[in-house]
Amino acid sequence: MDIKNYISSGVIEDYVLGNISQEESSILECVMANNPEVKSAVLEYQQIFEELATKTAIIPPTHLKAELLKKLDFSVPAEVKGKIVPLHTNRVEQKTTSQFPTWMKAASVAVLFGLGYLGYEVGSKYAEIEKIAQSNTELSKKVSGLEEMNSMLMNSKKIELKGVEKHPNMLAEVYWDSSKKVYLDIKNLPAAPTGKQYQLWAIVDGKPVDMGMYDSKKSIAIQAMKSVENPQAFAITLEKEGGNPTPTMEEMYVMGTI
Repeated sequence: MDIKNYISSGVIEDYVLGNISQEESSILECVMANNPEVKSAVLEYQQIFEELATKTAIIPPTHLKAELLKKLDFSVPAEVKGKIVPLHTNRVEQKTTSQFPTWMKAASVAVLFGLGYLGYEVGSKYAEIEKIAQSNTELSKKVSGLEEMNSMLMNSKKIELKGVEKHPNMLAEVYWDSSKKVYLDIKNLPAAPTGKQYQLWAIVDGKPVDMGMYDSKKSIAIQAMKSVENPQAFAITLEKEGGNPTPTMEEMYVMGTI
């Protein structure tokens, strides 16, 4: 694996943002466990995104102040004359309609604008906190899956499948763990032509056993295949899409014995 190309591929940024699948996260964590350069790059991106999330200010919409100002009238009210009532009626002079001074309206606008901005910022921060909490939950699940994948790799037997005479320099790896599960990692095989697909075989008691198809459309490299007991070897052939019940021997690309 070319570490520099792997780091610059964007998978680390997607990992930190939680935008990759569990399988991809598992692969990255496995690489991190064995490569200090990749681990350092992941920690660096995590620190960068954390600083951005902390320091980035939330600016209220520009239209918020204008909408608040429209709702208030700053025009000077017309003079309202009071009505004189005779004293003997035991009624007091009616007061003119109460009017707010302009400075009070201005203060009200400032308060409303401040409350509007505060509400907007609090809502945005709450949404951000919810998003972070959700990301933490997803990250916890990914870490769990990552630990499972890492445990599998550490406790599995790795079998190198090397290119046959017709296809030299081809390479794939099979991981076979104690629970008989099989995982396939294609290292160097040409892209399967349209309508074709790579099929993994286990050789058990001298007979080929179908182990499933490798899905090149998936973004993960290490893919889970079928389980098998007591295999003597593994091989990969190029078959029609969906696979065949028996291998096409002239289309064998790699093979490796246990």
